[in-house]
Amino acid sequence: MIEVYHRVNYEPNIVLEADVQINQEDYEAVAEIDSDAVGDAWNLTQNGYSSWVKGRHVKALLPGDSRRSSSIGDVFSVNGQLQVILFEGYAPIEWGAKVDFRPSFMANQ
Repeated sequence: MIEVYHRVNYEPNIVLEADVQINQEDYEAVAEIDSDAVGDAWNLTQNGYSSWVKGRHVKALLPGDSRRSSSIGDVFSVNGQLQVILFEGYAPIEWGAKVDFRPSFMANQ
């Protein structure tokens, strides 16, 4: 099972940030996914033609029929192991860690 955590105050420009601290209090649990693959969690928490909240393999944890899609800076907990969504994939983290969200072509400059 995967628990999905979204940043409470999501900022799309996080992709340009380095050294962002990932504090648990800045996140809320929004879903549980019936899978152990982070790719499934990503795919199942994207809004397409309908809200992901209504998905078959998704248990929404908050009221309402609509939530934003998972995005850069959000966290998946795969059997207790945290994975943060980056511009180019995922990275293992612990709460309190600092993360560089910049794409590799920006981080190396």
